Amino acid sequence: MKASINTNGGTNGLTITIQGLNWDAIQQGSFYEGEVQVRELLKLIGQELTGQLLRRKVEDTPTLQWQGQTYYRKEASLGHYQTLYGEVVLARPLYQTSAGGATLCPLDIHCQLGFGAATPLLAEVVSFKLASAPAGEVAQDLAKSHGVSLSATYLHHLAQQVGQIAVEKHAAWHLQAAVEPAPVAIIATGVDGTTMPLVSEAYKEAMCGTIALYDQTGERVHTEYLGTMPEAGKATFAQRFTTHVDRVTARYPDARHVCLGDGAPWNGEFFATHYPEAVWVLDF
Repeated sequence: MKASINTNGGTNGLTITIQGLNWDAIQQGSFYEGEVQVRELLKLIGQELTGQLLRRKVEDTPTLQWQGQTYYRKEASLGHYQTLYGEVVLARPLYQTSAGGATLCPLDIHCQLGFGAATPLLAEVVSFKLASAPAGEVAQDLAKSHGVSLSATYLHHLAQQVGQIAVEKHAAWHLQAAVEPAPVAIIATGVDGTTMPLVSEAYKEAMCGTIALYDQTGERVHTEYLGTMPEAGKATFAQRFTTHVDRVTARYPDARHVCLGDGAPWNGEFFATHYPEAVWVLDF
């Protein structure tokens, strides 16, 4: 099958033409097979529309300025991009300075295609799914629900790239409640960890923490969650968590601070060092 899409600026409409499709025969077949064909049609249309979006972002000037340097257009080459609807291939020019060196692709920069040639939407969907399932199961899910075939290894590398961006930007990201919560009476901070075996490494502890806000009636009105990857010593978690807690306690100086944790010695030492005036609650 092949899809072609034409736009009508006057009516803000799209005309979609599908070639190589016997819809009458599909309608006469089983309903399930018809549903599968509908999924393939949507995938085909999604590929064509995404391809049009990409082509509209292609920059094709003789030279361009980037970070204080002049880049010159080279011969166009094919770019292979993974989307939620399958692979899209299109020609786009690359640029290089007169001194040579690494090439620059404006399309990749403008469309945020820095995820191993995955589009931002695909990277977002894959990352969301990988938060709940391993890469092998996510690959099966994508194949079944979207008809997109991606290897578990590719998905694993994609998640690492998205995660690295989060690590680099976490200091600038501050999660806020959708609306200002009711008067905060209690700030409850909790910490916990679990040891995990790492490939070619020893066991290390992954940490998580919560910062929960409660009103005068004891109703929880907002929670912020924080986690770090396994590391020896838990220094990254301690630094990030105390920074967030300090920001919240400064915002609500009259609220009672309660620290919750299990009986691990590290938890007690952590609370004693950073929050000696807080109320400590032992989680059995």
